[in-house]
Amino acid sequence: MGRDAERGLFESALAETDLPFNLIYIFGPGGVGKTALLAEFRRLCEQAGVTVAALDGRNLEPSPDSFSASLSLALNLPPTAPLPEALANARYVLFIDTYELLAPLDNWLRDSFLPSLPENVLAVIAGRNPPSTPWRTDPGWQRYLRVRPLRNLAPDESRAFMLGRNIPEDQHAAVLQFTHGYPLALSLVADEFAQRPLSQRTFEPDWAPDVIKALLERFVQKVPSPAHRAALEACALVRLITEPLLAEMLGTPDANELFNWLRDLSFVESGPQGVFPHDLAREALAADLRWRNPDWYNELHKRARAYYAAHIQETTGLAQQRTMFDYIFLHRDSPVVRPFVDWQTSGGVDYGFAARERCRSHTGDDRPA
Repeated sequence: MGRDAERGLFESALAETDLPFNLIYIFGPGGVGKTALLAEFRRLCEQAGVTVAALDGRNLEPSPDSFSASLSLALNLPPTAPLPEALANARYVLFIDTYELLAPLDNWLRDSFLPSLPENVLAVIAGRNPPSTPWRTDPGWQRYLRVRPLRNLAPDESRAFMLGRNIPEDQHAAVLQFTHGYPLALSLVADEFAQRPLSQRTFEPDWAPDVIKALLERFVQKVPSPAHRAALEACALVRLITEPLLAEMLGTPDANELFNWLRDLSFVESGPQGVFPHDLAREALAADLRWRNPDWYNELHKRARAYYAAHIQETTGLAQQRTMFDYIFLHRDSPVVRPFVDWQTSGGVDYGFAARERCRSHTGDDRPA
């Protein structure tokens, strides 16, 4: 399943007579594999004969009494048993999943509950959001806390997963290009492959609406309105989106509320020049829009091109270069542009003279690439 570094960190703690730290804090967007990793940790505990208690924020009222009662129940302890004393005589591991739903308990867990537990208890927190500032700045937690952001699987880990799920090797490159090693996407693609006859096991994102629909349902659990969905779709088409660009693409004079909503999504990150979605969210949203509503896809593409073309003429120097980057990214699926462009994970781009010349000569073209 990959995750060798995280598994190694957990195993090293279990192997020590005295725990070297007492909390592992894992975070990452939905579908990245946090729950699967906790399940692997629980399996390692079983192998080592370590008692575990597993709680999930989806099943808890975010109050100290509810949390303590649920933990006592998970440990088969009487509700009135003092937890610190009950846990003092053996190694225990406490798993807390979907931590983002327990945000009202964050201060209490950090300042009161977890410090009250004996030193033989290891806690593992998993949630979508990084630890709040007090976790990282409190000197008392520096020694006892290990923070691990959960990223996509590495290419070799992704290929091992695909082999294990019987995805044909000649399809690995296409699947990896679409999923970027995102565990949920790899699982959904594998499920989709398993339902096909052998003769039809080829992967093309635009031909897999069921996979894309499942991805979108996981990413976007509840979109408030059609305008919010349109904002997501606009965000998926461009490299970085700003409030003025969003307003232009949606044809609205004020996109402030929609832009702030985008910024708060767990799979949308903020950069110095704008916000951008996680790679997989971007690819899933764009592919779904092309398949579901190609006319709207073309219209959004056209509006973004017009915005960039105007700004290329109005700016100079670095600002103009960034706008050219954005224009080229908009055409990233074009067979004309793709051979000359190498988009980096960091959001940067390396491209040759030919791509720059194509950008300059096509800024007035209204046809989507």
